[in-house]
Amino acid sequence: MLSWLHLQPITLAVIIAFLRQYGYWILFVGTLLEGEAVVIVAGALAHAGVLDLRMVIFISWLGSTLNDQVLYQLGYRYGEHLLNILPRFLRRHINQAEILIRRFGDWVTLLFRFIYGTRTITPILLGVHRYPVRRYLWMNPLAAAVWAAAIAGVGYVLGASLQSLLQGVQHVQIMLLLLLIAGVGGYWWWHRHGE
Repeated sequence: MLSWLHLQPITLAVIIAFLRQYGYWILFVGTLLEGEAVVIVAGALAHAGVLDLRMVIFISWLGSTLNDQVLYQLGYRYGEHLLNILPRFLRRHINQAEILIRRFGDWVTLLFRFIYGTRTITPILLGVHRYPVRRYLWMNPLAAAVWAAAIAGVGYVLGASLQSLLQGVQHVQIMLLLLLIAGVGGYWWWHRHGE
């Protein structure tokens, strides 16, 4: 019925070609929207040879830097009013981010990226609290570089681990298949000769 669409079957080769063509764009948008998960997956894809690890780190750095700079500027410009209109899932992390800002000072520009729930709200609060613009302008990209390299590196290492794990799973599957065949053969032999 839908033969006029002339769709290719989705194979691993098609997925790899798609990721090679659009993977960096997906990564960039992902770092603007979420962050860690998409960078970890991109790092694993770099280990698999689908993406380049240096490009994964660069794109992750770029997306994180731009995202956090925009959020900082929004907080700086709109202040407390912006905090009042944020969605509830972000507002519930304000106290945690406030504690981080007071406790760690300049180090918070690096730390918040690694703490669940504070990634989006902290740059906004830094702007609201008038964290020095010039300092944030150079600390944000520096912290984003550390974050991008660390998270992409985790993905790369997980990609290596996953590959060896899958090889191990293959061996286990083969062993289970052999045990199943031996069990079925044993049952058949026992049933045949036991009667």
